Amino acid sequence: MHAVVDVSNVCWSQEIGPVSKLPFLPRLDRVTEAWRTLHGDGTVLVAVADQSLFHQIPEEQREEFERRRRRGVLRVVRQADPVLLSLARERDLHVISRDRFVDLRRAHRWIEERPERFHSWRRDGDGLRFVPSGIVPVSGQAKSRAEEDKELVRIGLTRRKDILRSVWRCDSRCPIAQLWPDGIRLWPQLDVRTGQPVCPEERCGRPLVRVGDRRPTREVLIERLDRAEEDAVILRFPLEADSCLEIGRGALAQGINLDGIGAEHRASVARVSRKHLLIEADAALAVSVRDLGSSHGTVVRRWEHDALGRPRPLAPGEPVRLEGLDQVVLAETVALRLSGRRHTHHLVTPVFGEEGGARTVLE
Repeated sequence: MHAVVDVSNVCWSQEIGPVSKLPFLPRLDRVTEAWRTLHGDGTVLVAVADQSLFHQIPEEQREEFERRRRRGVLRVVRQADPVLLSLARERDLHVISRDRFVDLRRAHRWIEERPERFHSWRRDGDGLRFVPSGIVPVSGQAKSRAEEDKELVRIGLTRRKDILRSVWRCDSRCPIAQLWPDGIRLWPQLDVRTGQPVCPEERCGRPLVRVGDRRPTREVLIERLDRAEEDAVILRFPLEADSCLEIGRGALAQGINLDGIGAEHRASVARVSRKHLLIEADAALAVSVRDLGSSHGTVVRRWEHDALGRPRPLAPGEPVRLEGLDQVVLAETVALRLSGRRHTHHLVTPVFGEEGGARTVLE
């Protein structure tokens, strides 16, 4: 039974000897030996590791790590999870990992269709035995939370609650500064050299100016309907308690200008009115929307059991409260929904464990 191995995940597992709280390369050898004992010496095992693992393992193991990379028996990439899942799908490989890959299930829907291909391990006396990883279907909100957690890890903000709790402004003339002159609607990036928040516009990167404290927040997503779900997100933005935003295709002083988020999306948002929708959150972060008299209309699709229901047009000015996985469609081209994440003054804490790196949870 051929398989791909999540090397970082394996090397972080303290259940696999020897005892060490650091990621330990010999743990990979124990897992591959146990798998080949079970399935035969001719079993193909593809080992995929994150680049960051090299700097996390003990220094005396790094020469062996590099030797394996040069020999081609260890594939080292910037982010291992997307690569190993693609390999598993394309080559019909099993996956050895304790990660349940919730953050990648939109891009890899086959995970929930083939849970039998995912294997974890348990200590069995002096050896190891393999058990199912426990892949079960999860909600769209759970997938959104996992994606957002990974994004916070990627941009280095899981440890910086002071940054997440603040509103930031870019004083340059970049598109983001012009779009949101009073405070950017996206999470800032973190400059790894200085530890300071910088503009998330990739061509800008200037240090940001703190505007003030951020109130408790709901995350909102806007997606294209002409793309597959995993590639549909146009942007995510925070909606603070006791606030409202206009969404449209024009210069909105207190809103989201969909025409200013990038040329690649311009054709998709062309039917959206200049002032199309109002979205607001009350003090308890209950979110509602209302159509602002748009030319091409707004519809709401309620989540019913396990799927979206039939679209219902909104009358101009009619308020509708959003729940869970409800979807609001603007001009038949873009959709708005709530993510599963609420950001409060107690935001996220990094947790290091068996998944081979940091994840985040609400405090």
